[in-house]
Amino acid sequence: MYLLGSIIILQGGCTMKKIVALVVSLALLLSVQTAALAHSGRTDANGGHNCSEKSKQKGLCTGYHYHNSGTTNSGSKSTSTKSSSTSTTKNASTKSSANSKKTTSKKGYATVDITLIVNGSIVPLDQKAVIVNETVLIPLKNMFDALGATLEWDQSTKKITAYKGDTTVELTVDSTAARKQDKALTLQAKPIVINGYTMVPARFAAESFDAVVEWDSQSSTITITTP
Repeated sequence: MYLLGSIIILQGGCTMKKIVALVVSLALLLSVQTAALAHSGRTDANGGHNCSEKSKQKGLCTGYHYHNSGTTNSGSKSTSTKSSSTSTTKNASTKSSANSKKTTSKKGYATVDITLIVNGSIVPLDQKAVIVNETVLIPLKNMFDALGATLEWDQSTKKITAYKGDTTVELTVDSTAARKQDKALTLQAKPIVINGYTMVPARFAAESFDAVVEWDSQSSTITITTP
């Protein structure tokens, strides 16, 4: 009101330019006062604050709002970057795990820690057991010795012959063809040689001599009981 009074008093003797200048000054002052009413100037750690009741009544603002949008955007950007980083790490971890599994399958088999028990006694294995086509293969000599069978090896044909009582079993390295007595059989996994040890299907070898085979997947244990 002080400025309004000044304008009225000066109208008689001031030029039009001075009047215009005073009007502009008044407009700027009112603009600053309005902004001051809407915002107290106090902000929280996030760069914003709640509107006062007077500001809400005058329609200057409606609630909590920011004065520094840059902070908010920066936080959003940081969150996005962190999320992207986490996703990348997870994908890398998953990819590494998949590659690790493939390492053991390049040769067509995966080594496993198997415990072999025959008639209540643990049989030490000269070579770690392997899995081929979901079939456990263990060292030929360890298996047939534990079963009490006699072995013969034909180097020229790579044929294995095992005898026990009246039973004769024949297997051939790198072949799924097998025989028990005069009956031809087909193996699920062929015998193979690993580190100089001939590996044969454990269940087939044991059941060929009428032994009972039990597999405990929890402890990875093969239990064989001979007749």
